[in-house]
Amino acid sequence: MKLNLGCGYRKVSGYVNVDNDPLCEPDIVADLETKLPWDDNSIDEIFLDHVLEHIGQDTRTYFNIWQEFYRILRDEAVIMISVPHYNHDHFHHDPTHVRVVTPIGIDMFNQRNNYETIKAGGSQSALGLKLGIDIAVTEVSYDLEPWYKQHMKNTKQTTFDLDEMSRYNNACYQIRIKAKAYKPARSQR
Repeated sequence: MKLNLGCGYRKVSGYVNVDNDPLCEPDIVADLETKLPWDDNSIDEIFLDHVLEHIGQDTRTYFNIWQEFYRILRDEAVIMISVPHYNHDHFHHDPTHVRVVTPIGIDMFNQRNNYETIKAGGSQSALGLKLGIDIAVTEVSYDLEPWYKQHMKNTKQTTFDLDEMSRYNNACYQIRIKAKAYKPARSQR
């Protein structure tokens, strides 16, 4: 089973479309900030298209959301995420955006990285270990505005340079993140 969580009016064929607003006429009405109505290890994929930045304003609630995702996902199930880039006006102008979501922030749920951080004496939060979940980012891509693509062409920049792009507000309008759940958690394998 594949879930399109926080679908709003954007239904996706082949997915169970879920939203907390009955006016959207989702397949299932559910609040993502509470216990999700699916059994443990029953979901193959979660799709979140411009949803995570709207939920979990309270940190504990945000962590509970991720623990629920982990609970319902099967081993090696995929989470597909799109969020507005935090340096884009689309993120800043929407008063319903309650949190910045980044690939690094999501990869803090990666227990392998947690152990490496601890071993190296790093200071990054070991959230995967703390919360008992193991979700790792496997792919990241950035959708660039046309003006920035033209800038790259004009400067003969042949590859996407994240450091260069980060100097400009509104260069990237969204980040796409693919992550995978590992069960049992890799600390237990």
